Amino acid sequence: MFENRSWQRANGPTRRLWQCLAGFGLAALLGACANVDQQPAQPQPDQSAAASPASDAAATAAKASASPQQAAAPVTRVVTKTTWVRVRRGDSLLGIAASHKVAVKDLAAWNGIKPDSHVRIGQSLKLVSKQTITVQTAAPAQSGGATAGTGAATDSAASAEDSRQVAAEVKRHARSVALVWPARGKVVEPFEPGTTRGIEIAGKAGDPVIAAADGKVMYAGTGLNEYGSLIIVQHNKDFLTAYSHNRRLLVRTGDVVRQGQQIAEMGSENNDRVAVMFEVRRDGKPVDPMPYLPTPQS
Repeated sequence: MFENRSWQRANGPTRRLWQCLAGFGLAALLGACANVDQQPAQPQPDQSAAASPASDAAATAAKASASPQQAAAPVTRVVTKTTWVRVRRGDSLLGIAASHKVAVKDLAAWNGIKPDSHVRIGQSLKLVSKQTITVQTAAPAQSGGATAGTGAATDSAASAEDSRQVAAEVKRHARSVALVWPARGKVVEPFEPGTTRGIEIAGKAGDPVIAAADGKVMYAGTGLNEYGSLIIVQHNKDFLTAYSHNRRLLVRTGDVVRQGQQIAEMGSENNDRVAVMFEVRRDGKPVDPMPYLPTPQS
């Protein structure tokens, strides 16, 4: 079993490597923010000379009704989250379902078992929950009565743009990188914040370990003892994946890899079983890989 090898126990070289890689992502993120152009407001021609007194009054009323800054309108979206729970002594399927406030039949369906099935100590069970998140977006501008038709079209376009922005924001936080499973096998160690850094997928010695997504190999070697033979792949400015305890590495630092490409052979180096420890790091911090992986395993 995994022996509670926490991030806090990592040695100095381990911390320096991850901090270096995390810093690289942060620098890129800050650079992207600095390059956002600010578009100045376009001046409107003055038509007051040709306007009649009635038109002047209507224009004045329209300006008075418009606010200089639109209030933020909260928009909610529902995202699905997957977590894992380990069966402990005395646990039952019914008890676990009750403690997590889910139906037994749902818990059984998520794990491909029957509602009356017995669970064993150490078994990992999947829990699926839905979370509602709220994103603040700019409310669409309201137009005056004289241009009601144009204003309605503008409002509709603004609302559609807001929806696209919200969807993009949800996607960024819920599934910012599309991954595939790095190996075929059973998840024998789930992710536990503060205790484990990722998930362990068991298999046979020599089984292929593949890149979970396109990216660049930032590290490939054996210099970090607790990881054994380790590969770290950077996918974008926010996300890295790591693959450890391999028997043989098939890529080098600096290589560009494609999703599904074999990068290593599964092994048991510095581990008590044949498995690949798969980590996902966002902004340098370990996160649960399961929400980023397809279900069922493919």
